[in-house]
Amino acid sequence: MAAPTSIELERVHEIDEKSPEGYRLLPAQSAQTLLGDHVFHAIRNQFGVAVGLVTDGSKDKLAVLLEDASVLFITLPENAQNIPNDRLSEIVQNRLRQLFPDDMRRVSVTVGQGIVYLDGLVRSFQVKRTLQACINSMPRIRGCVDFTKIIPEPGITDAHIENRVYTLLESFGRNVFNYSVDVSQGKVRVSLFCFESTRPKDLENRIAEIPGVQDLAFSMVAVPESNLQNSDICEDMERAYSLNPRFQGAKIKVSYVDDHYLLEGRVHSSIQKQFAFVNAMKKAFSTSVENRLRVVE
Repeated sequence: MAAPTSIELERVHEIDEKSPEGYRLLPAQSAQTLLGDHVFHAIRNQFGVAVGLVTDGSKDKLAVLLEDASVLFITLPENAQNIPNDRLSEIVQNRLRQLFPDDMRRVSVTVGQGIVYLDGLVRSFQVKRTLQACINSMPRIRGCVDFTKIIPEPGITDAHIENRVYTLLESFGRNVFNYSVDVSQGKVRVSLFCFESTRPKDLENRIAEIPGVQDLAFSMVAVPESNLQNSDICEDMERAYSLNPRFQGAKIKVSYVDDHYLLEGRVHSSIQKQFAFVNAMKKAFSTSVENRLRVVE
């Protein structure tokens, strides 16, 4: 039997790739190149990085820092050139005045290098978001910087906004569950789960329309109803609450989340809230119950 032999191969050294996601090919892809992109200039046969966008008064140019420390200015193609500031400002203002005639009386528009700057006052957070979305959807716009402020609603507190949000979420019945709401100085944070087949598509906009909302962070997770456990028991518990005279006027929904039953909605007294918890424990047997019912007198 022949003695075993060993073969030693040349080691493969780890490659320190500067741009594992790839390179923009210049000058062909200059219009698609963003600041910070790694590039390869085919004519000069050099790698580099896009470091700026400049104008010489008539044409916009991409500034590229090459590996030999030289800076190259590449004139962007015509379809990537910024519209002159005066002309773009006129286009944007005409469009916004057409769509938002009342709101634009208190909003000013300035433009620079394809970026639109808004300043002034708007009547609601929803109007603020809609203005931004409208501008960003327009062709040849490179971005929107929004300095507008929302006109304060007199007498509206964080507690009032929070109550409006909870009431809205409760109106969707079992389709919306396991939700949390936090309001601080008009800034609203909402997270929730919903059934995939009945996803409330306009819910975020409806929250944004609530008077007093200054900002909104919204998170919604859609899950198939078939994935939820103990749905039949949850429905039976809800039905029992609705038929029990003790809970007249209450709005109680039950879901099974993270291995426990969850009570959400509103009741009219702390006694109702306690009774609801006791009734749920009788149905849940050895399973824990979390009581998030709100007492709304």
